[in-house]
Amino acid sequence: MNGYSDQIYSIGAGPSQTTIAKPSDLGVTTDTPITLTGSVMDISAGTTQTQQAADFPNGVPCASDASMQAWMGYVYQQQAEPTDFTGVQVQLAVLDSNGNHYQIGTATTNEYGTYSLTWTPPITGNYTIYATFAGTNGYWPSSADTYVYAGAPPPTAAPTATPLSGLASTTTVEYGIVAIAIIIIIIGAIIMLMLNRKHP
Repeated sequence: MNGYSDQIYSIGAGPSQTTIAKPSDLGVTTDTPITLTGSVMDISAGTTQTQQAADFPNGVPCASDASMQAWMGYVYQQQAEPTDFTGVQVQLAVLDSNGNHYQIGTATTNEYGTYSLTWTPPITGNYTIYATFAGTNGYWPSSADTYVYAGAPPPTAAPTATPLSGLASTTTVEYGIVAIAIIIIIIGAIIMLMLNRKHP
């Protein structure tokens, strides 16, 4: 019996719902970090009541055991919103295209019930991504999964050679050789004319 609300409350673990959004496959490569996002929400029957549904149109976030008492007072008894709210932990894992299953990190939900984790696929291929909430004293566990394909990064373009400044190009050298040859021919012709004048 709660003297504040004059109601009888039954205390126990409630159901939770974990989600994970599907990342866009567009442009995902082994060089591209992707942000995994989702939520962990309280889906107890009480959250569908008129007042709670109006106060939390996007759902009631799950609270950690440390925040549970103050959070439930806020959700159901119109008490002040706690300023030190902490959410719940979500384990993120993947199954890669080689059949390897491994953990990639842990995220914690915020006061909106959402979480995020940035991860870069290590190899190309299809991935199944798992989000698992292990449960607390206040909530039963829940999980969700999604999929993403990681391609190979585009090849690195070969560096373009920069011509050295101050050096003559091949065309310039060729023109120079032709000019020298013409000068030599002209000088040779002049010498021949001078010799012919001396010996008529």
